Amino acid sequence: MPRLFTNGALFVLLMGGIGGLLSCQPDPCRSAPNLSSTQVSTTVVHWDEALFEAQSSQDIEKLLYRYPHFARTYLHADDYPADSVLAREYYQLINNPSIDTLRRQTKATFGDYAALEEDFTQAFRLVKHYFPAFVAPTVYTAFTGLGTFGDDLLVTDSLVVVSTEFFVGPSARYRPQTHDYILHRYRPRSVVPGCLLLLSDRFNQTDLSDQSLLAEMIYYGKSYYFVQQTMPCLTDSVLMGYTGEQMRLVEENRQLIWSHFVNNELFFKNDQTTKTRYLADRPGTAEINNRLPGQVGRWLGLRIVQAYAERSGATLPEIMRQDAQQIFTQAKYRP
Repeated sequence: MPRLFTNGALFVLLMGGIGGLLSCQPDPCRSAPNLSSTQVSTTVVHWDEALFEAQSSQDIEKLLYRYPHFARTYLHADDYPADSVLAREYYQLINNPSIDTLRRQTKATFGDYAALEEDFTQAFRLVKHYFPAFVAPTVYTAFTGLGTFGDDLLVTDSLVVVSTEFFVGPSARYRPQTHDYILHRYRPRSVVPGCLLLLSDRFNQTDLSDQSLLAEMIYYGKSYYFVQQTMPCLTDSVLMGYTGEQMRLVEENRQLIWSHFVNNELFFKNDQTTKTRYLADRPGTAEINNRLPGQVGRWLGLRIVQAYAERSGATLPEIMRQDAQQIFTQAKYRP
């Protein structure tokens, strides 16, 4: 089974604002555990700030030397003949007049990163609560000129990198080059949940021999459920990357979606064409109804996992370890 979310891919499934919008509001929040005894050390390195303070390519070369793991893992510095070559190219980028506009818009959107840092800290505390062995990775804010030197996000066991200019939103003069139905998700609120989706992969156990559509649906569902539990104020529409209207259509047609899967005996099919139809990030799911958005199989996977959690009372770690067939059978989900 392929990885649920791939670093650098246009995976972003979320949307929203920044600042106070990133922080939890009381009304939509699910209940969260008491974190008074759970502490986590979150280190945030503003590599982008140091980058734009550079007065020469030599300054950038020193910056690469100061953060070697970041340089090699995210910037792929080893692909260059020498750090000085990468530093010179980077220096040319940040002195491009068009880059100045993008940088100013990024700064205006994210400010001093205080809200972003707080959201990472709170999310990591919840991960630590559920998985005590978890060690928070170092978070880097980066600037790559919309992908010239790196991807939108990268998550590993030891570091999280956010190329912030990707997430300025619709007011940005320069936007990521992608489909319109994906582009609307590139907003500031996508950052932390998007990183958690990538992070969930390390906890999401699965039977690799099970290549069924159901197995992948449950795999997605478990990862979305992981994000819900570690960001309890996140709405389902934000989580799924749907607009409000798309979310309404999916919820209103939940019986139609379920009947389609049951009547067409889709759950245990394992061909890639079927998986693409119901799991892929597509503008729509015409196989069921032209108005429905894509990824309805992922949405249904989440609903099945939620039903299993409610019926079984299982903890998040137990759910992340549970077999897809057991979840499906014991959930007894019905819309």
